[in-house]
Formats: sequence, C-alpha cells, structure tokens
Amino acid sequence: MSKKANPTIIGAFVLGAIALTVAGVLFFGSGKFLTERRPFVLYFEGSVKGLTAGAPVNFRGVRIGSVTDIKVLFDREDLSARIPVYIEIEPERFSQASGGPDTKRVLTATEQRKFMDRMIEHGLRAQLQMQSLVTGQLMVQLDFLPNTPVRQVNADTSVLEIPTIPSDMQEIERTLDTAITALNELDLDNIGNKLSSTADGIDRLVN
Repeated sequence: MSKKANPTIIGAFVLGAIALTVAGVLFFGSGKFLTERRPFVLYFEGSVKGLTAGAPVNFRGVRIGSVTDIKVLFDREDLSARIPVYIEIEPERFSQASGGPDTKRVLTATEQRKFMDRMIEHGLRAQLQMQSLVTGQLMVQLDFLPNTPVRQVNADTSVLEIPTIPSDMQEIERTLDTAITALNELDLDNIGNKLSSTADGIDRLVN
C-alpha cells in the first residue's frame, strides 16, 4: 500500500513555489510592480507619425518614463481633431538635493497641480524628437525652455498636462511654408518686366 502524501509538506511546497515565482517576477521585471508611475498628457501640433506606445520619455537624455497611449480626440462643434499622448513618469528616477523635502512622500492632487504649475512657469516643455533615423521612430523629450510660449489644450482635466512645443522638423517645415507663401505673393512677372526695362535703359545709356 502506497504511503499517503503529507498535506503539510504539499502546502509548504506550493507556497514556496508561489514565493519564488513572485520574487522572480519582481526581480526580472525590474521592480515595475512596486513602482508608482505618474500619468501626464501632451498635445502635439501636427502629425505624431513614428511615435508609438512604449516610446521613451527622456529628460535631457535620461529616460524617466514611457508613452502609454495615443488617442484621437474629435470635437463635433468645430470639427477639429486633437491627438492626446499619454505618458507615465517614474518618480524614482529623480532624487532630491540635500535639505529639500521628502521626495518619497505621496503628494496630494492639489500639491501635484501646484508643483506642476511651478514647473511649467519655470519652462517645462515637451517636444517630439527623432529616436532613430533608420526607422523614423520618435520619442518625447522634456526640458526647461523658459523662453517658449505656454500652449495648453486642457481637454482632459483628469490628468495633468505638460505644454508642448513644435519639433525641429516642424519648425523647418513651417519656415519653408512661410518662404513659399511669400514667393507666391510676389508679382514675379512685374518684377521681371522692370528688370528688363532697367537692362534696356542701361544698354541705351552705354551705347
């Protein structure tokens, strides 16, 4: 007759397996389950082609978060469309200088909004930048640019919004469009006729 298994030993084995599994997930998952991530929303002008969920969010080249979602917000009143980009920032990426407040303390919603208002007033802006020239993938770059305008949409008040500025490529495209428009507005035929008349006058004077 076979010996009956001890329930205590089986239970201990199962609990040990579960503990090892949880520890492995936390270790190999870089502790993401224990990380408090703070959501923000960005509204960029123009196309966001090349930006995908999971793209890095950097602050002066240091990765501090990632893009979580990209949506299309349609307004039936003026038939306009906006593209909100949702990101999450990892607070543990930041450390407080000595003598400052405790950065590990969870801020209330009011404190977070006041702190973000100070950051925006100091020049905090978000910009799309090229992540890879080969694949055309984009990323979000955060930095303090106090001499840039504050452009906020305030379409989703449930999430704190970070103002955005046009990317370098968008600025180049805008400059080219302005130059082309200025050229189209010039009366080239009239200018050509005047130049021709001037050349004829010089020719007669020289002769």
